[in-house]
Amino acid sequence: MARWIEALRRAELVAAGATLARRGLIRHGEGNISCRLDSDSFLVTPRGTDKGRLSAPELVVCTLASVLPAAASSEALLHRETYRLLPDVFAIVHAHPSHVLALDSRGVLPDLGGLPEGEALVGKIARVPVLPPGSRDLAENCARALRRAPVAVLARHGLVTVGGNLAEALARVEAVELLAQLALARRWGGVLT
Repeated sequence: MARWIEALRRAELVAAGATLARRGLIRHGEGNISCRLDSDSFLVTPRGTDKGRLSAPELVVCTLASVLPAAASSEALLHRETYRLLPDVFAIVHAHPSHVLALDSRGVLPDLGGLPEGEALVGKIARVPVLPPGSRDLAENCARALRRAPVAVLARHGLVTVGGNLAEALARVEAVELLAQLALARRWGGVLT
């Protein structure tokens, strides 16, 4: 792979982290983002870092076949299993949007019919049961859910989206968060408790 392609992907991930943080979709060390470099490797955000203040050299290269580096995100296994199972996926975003979490705490998924963009951009939302963060069970269950839908709500753990590029994966996070906000306002007066 050309070095300029990896440099571009690193810059895109840094920008995606800043966007998620600026829009309040992740806080402090939450969440993780990745994108494919080629059919055998991907870049992922580092473990425990503030995604809103990333630098390109911090990003970690992982392969689909080897042991994940210790510096990689605690959810790197989820990213790897998703890339293995879904060869057409180019980018993955795991965020903790507050309205999605609030709606999930009520056992409800966002209603895609709340906005025309919901059905057009998202299409379908899967749900993954409560599983330990960073676990193989979570990684495998999430990858299988993402095979059925481009968005998976992880019970009590946030949201994972996939896309053909980072912009699409980010747009799905934002769309589902807006749909969750609308659902909360419609059903519970918008209260985040």
